[in-house]
Amino acid sequence: MGLLFLLCSPLHAIANDDCAKAREVYDLAKDLLNYHERRDLFRQAVDLCPSYAEAHVNLGDAHEGLGEYDPAEAHYHEAIKLKHDFAIPYIGLGEVYLKTGRFGLAKEAFRKGLAIDSQDESLQAGLRVVDERLSREKQFYTSQEITSCLATDEKFRLMCMCPTDHYSYLKQWICIPPIFFGTGSSKLLSKQKRRLTQIGVALKSKSLADKQWMIIGHADNIGPLEENLGLSENRAHAVRRFLVKTLGLKPGKLAISFFGQNRPRSTNTTFKGRAENRRVEIVLKD
Repeated sequence: MGLLFLLCSPLHAIANDDCAKAREVYDLAKDLLNYHERRDLFRQAVDLCPSYAEAHVNLGDAHEGLGEYDPAEAHYHEAIKLKHDFAIPYIGLGEVYLKTGRFGLAKEAFRKGLAIDSQDESLQAGLRVVDERLSREKQFYTSQEITSCLATDEKFRLMCMCPTDHYSYLKQWICIPPIFFGTGSSKLLSKQKRRLTQIGVALKSKSLADKQWMIIGHADNIGPLEENLGLSENRAHAVRRFLVKTLGLKPGKLAISFFGQNRPRSTNTTFKGRAENRRVEIVLKD
């Protein structure tokens, strides 16, 4: 026991010193506005003190501000793991899910955050955004509704309580419905063709004709990882072919991306969740 104490005590002191340095770096970083600078400094804080939950949250926020959603998600999860009664990382996690169209997971994140802090306005606003998106998904969209929705600004500014134009990411996810597929299939279903026709007419409208779009394929987790990656690619190509050959959209305006089962929008543990994950999304290209 004595020897163990002698070995561990200096290491513990070093850890405390590192965490003290991390807090100094954290204090410098939190007042910066530039996301690149914030990311670099908060990364230093996390490297110095990996158990510093607040530093993980702010590093996640910096990644999120730069559109680096995968590392942002990882750091929000790490903050939650380190500090179970911490509501703030659930805000970031929910926002990442919103920005990547994963509304089932976003709703779960906001609800978990509200279970910790029921009065947090950002969590409440996030839940309202999710409910708005999911309720719209049950409706049949016309091309006029899609075009009008994408032209709306003030509604989305209010929905996400954003002080600047960062609310724009909400419009593409809320206004353009996903195209869903059957299990193991990349064949367009009749109902989804009708939906895709309305989307295509909207994308050809005068107000959107000059935009470039990303067609993003996804899969559920049934089957091997590599097969699902290929399946998600095939689904994206099926949507692109329909928009080009049937509706006459210009191929150069439509890029392809695919993630397989790696970006579920809902849980894969239920039939309904898996059905929501077998999808193609159309979003504005950066």
